[in-house]
Amino acid sequence: MKKKWYKVVAMMLLAVLLITGCGSAKPEANKDSEAVAESSSGTSDKELVRVIVPGLSDVNVVDPISGIETKSLHDFEAFLNEKIADYEIKVLTISWDGWIQKLEAMINAGEADVGFFTNQEAASQWFADLTPYLEKDEVMNLDNLTDWFIEPAVHYSYYKSFNYPEATNKIFGLPMTMACNALVYDSQLFEEWGIAEPTADMTMSEVVDIAEQMTGANPVTGKKNYGGQLHTSLMEWNAVSYDAVKAYSSNTMDINELDQAEYVDYIKTSEEVRKYMSDMIRMVDACSEAVATGGGAENFFTADNDVAITFHANQHLLEYMKYVYAGDNEVTARFKPLLLPTGPENGMAGFPEFFKFAMTKTASNPDAAWEVIKTLTTDKEIVDFYLTNYQPDKITCLKDYDGVTLMEYDINKARYEYQLKAMFITDDYWYWRTTLKEVNNQLLSKQYTEEEAVEAFYEGVNSWVENIKSQAR
Repeated sequence: MKKKWYKVVAMMLLAVLLITGCGSAKPEANKDSEAVAESSSGTSDKELVRVIVPGLSDVNVVDPISGIETKSLHDFEAFLNEKIADYEIKVLTISWDGWIQKLEAMINAGEADVGFFTNQEAASQWFADLTPYLEKDEVMNLDNLTDWFIEPAVHYSYYKSFNYPEATNKIFGLPMTMACNALVYDSQLFEEWGIAEPTADMTMSEVVDIAEQMTGANPVTGKKNYGGQLHTSLMEWNAVSYDAVKAYSSNTMDINELDQAEYVDYIKTSEEVRKYMSDMIRMVDACSEAVATGGGAENFFTADNDVAITFHANQHLLEYMKYVYAGDNEVTARFKPLLLPTGPENGMAGFPEFFKFAMTKTASNPDAAWEVIKTLTTDKEIVDFYLTNYQPDKITCLKDYDGVTLMEYDINKARYEYQLKAMFITDDYWYWRTTLKEVNNQLLSKQYTEEEAVEAFYEGVNSWVENIKSQAR
């Protein structure tokens, strides 16, 4: 009854405004945005800004690992409305499963003003360029971005893609958080095998050597142990630790300017590429047979664990960080993280992943969306709320993180400093990434020899480049 009464009052007020010609003009909302606004309090005179945040729940959820309660979508929405008082914030969510397609559909339907993306090339098709705002904003602008965010975050804020060279150097989103993945190993198994624990100065190949040594019957328990566990998710980024893929820089992103010999043909004779392929084959042999289907580490973090090192760097680090935040010293004393070994020559490693908020091309009020994005990505209390509840394995990319509580942990300070010095900096990685993922899938199922893997990698990269060149003609 109360909702109906509010609707009647709202319709009467609208009629009065239309008759008298009073009130400020606002962009016309579509049906979907009206439905979203109605699901909010319905009493605000503020401009409505609809923000998509993937992976939220309608109810508070207690994590089974850490026992920590994660705040609901409604709690986050209430918090944002406290922090961004000039606008009415409506938080929308989509599940992570198929989130890219769902996001695109919502944007095309005009259902959101602020969206979310990480490294999607299609961002240039979904979101508005923020450069015009950054050219004139007094608080945040092109001259002071590095005062707000760390330099790698600023680098990856400038759009670069061989697929959309016309969008080069535009800024489609501002970063809120970043990934910093790590290997996780079982120190108890190392003790039982009488092998020294891995150290930060090791190469990835040396870590693989250890995993190979720890495959077989445990000398203390007699149980079968596996030296490692690989997973197709983000496995391709191990190649950075071998110098097997190269950083690329361009001011135009014209694929015709790509040096074929340096960035494609080298694959055929590269010792680094060959070493990566041979080591991944060795690692697969050190894994459970279940590795071919994504399994093999079901007992990790338990007393019955049989895997020495997990190379599933994003998933197991997420679980590890939950134990850290829960203060579970029994687990964290046994299982320990190892930041990804860097390339012997390039000094870089890992996946340069930033989580960004952006203005949709269908935003009802672009000016309002810009103001919300600025606050979302720079207010430390908002960043802290988001990290604590929804991305406990990520860290801030703010240059000044004082006040972000998760950054009080030594491990997060170390991960932050690591990203400052070791992040893989390049202007495009899709020209090799997709193919390497396909090659890795074949390696995991033991379908390729070293020679076949190198050849498939070269053929795939070469075909990708030629295809983009043909489209550009």
